[in-house]
Amino acid sequence: MRIIAGILFVGALIAIYIWAYLNNKKTPLPKGCENLKADCDGCKLVSCSLHPDHGKKKEEI
Repeated sequence: MRIIAGILFVGALIAIYIWAYLNNKKTPLPKGCENLKADCDGCKLVSCSLHPDHGKKKEEI
């Protein structure tokens, strides 16, 4: 009985997580937060998604 209760509990946690994740993706961005790209040139991590060169091809850099 305890094993079934544990499985149901974990299943409920997973279901709540999926529900919250999907509802969060449906939520529109607040006004003024549509494009929050930082004008970043402080670090040299090109793999960072905020780096200005992120997404450019090597030929363009």
